[in-house]
Amino acid sequence: MTQVDVVEVAGVHRAIGLQTPLRLPPEFSATALYEWKMAADGDLLRQIFRTFRPMRHLEFGTWLGDGVLRCVEECDATVWTINLLEGESRPDGGWAYGERMRREWERIRAWAQLAGPKDNEGVRTDAHGMIGFNYLKAGWGKRVCQIYADSREWDTRAYPDGFFDTALIDGGHTADIVANDTSKTLRLVRSGGLVMWHDFCPDPDVLTRCESTRGVHSYITSHLNELSPSFRQLFWIKPSWLLIGVRA
Repeated sequence: MTQVDVVEVAGVHRAIGLQTPLRLPPEFSATALYEWKMAADGDLLRQIFRTFRPMRHLEFGTWLGDGVLRCVEECDATVWTINLLEGESRPDGGWAYGERMRREWERIRAWAQLAGPKDNEGVRTDAHGMIGFNYLKAGWGKRVCQIYADSREWDTRAYPDGFFDTALIDGGHTADIVANDTSKTLRLVRSGGLVMWHDFCPDPDVLTRCESTRGVHSYITSHLNELSPSFRQLFWIKPSWLLIGVRA
C-alpha cells in the first residue's frame, strides 16, 4: 500500500461491516478541515460506538474524559483509558492543556493542580485530579479502568491477545508515541475489531496549520507497508481527522 484509502462518511458503515450509515450534520461538510472541531469527530465516534457496540474499549489519552463518555453513553463497553498522571507538556515546558479557573470549579480546587499566569489562576486540565473529571462527574467511573502512566511504560503482559474490541489512539501526538501506542494496540485488538487514530488528516492545509496532526500523519504514511497486513481495511474518513483500521 502506497497511500491511505479514503472513504466518504456515507460509506463508512460498509467499510466496517455495519448496516446503518453514519451521518454528519450538513454544516460540517462546509467546514474547512483546518478549522475542524472535535465535536464533529466526537459525533462520528459516538455513532461508531452506537452501531459497532464494543464490550471492551481501549483509549490512549483521557484528558477530561469526554472520549470515555462518547463510548459508555452509546454502548455497554467497559473502557480502559490511559493518561500521564502529571499531564502533557509543550516543548517549552508549558502546559499542553489548561484553562482559566471558572467559578463552578471552585469546589474541585482541592484535587486539581493549580497554577497559571500571575493575573489569573489556572487549572491543568489533563493532570492529577482533573483526569477523567467529566466521566467521573457523570457517574461512569464504575465502567472505567483508569490507568495513570506513560503509555511507553505501560505493561500490557496481563492482557491476552485480542482482549479489546476497539481502541482509540489519541494520546501523545509525536511519531514515536504514536508508533508505541499503535504497536501495543495491534496485539490487543481482536480480529474484526477497530483501531482508530485521532488527529490523522492528509489535507495539506491541516498539516501546515495544525501541529497535532503532523506526527500522526508522518508515522502512518511512513509505515503503511508494515501496517497494512494487520488490517482488512485501513482508511481515512473524509471529512474528519479520523483514521480507521479493521483488524485482520
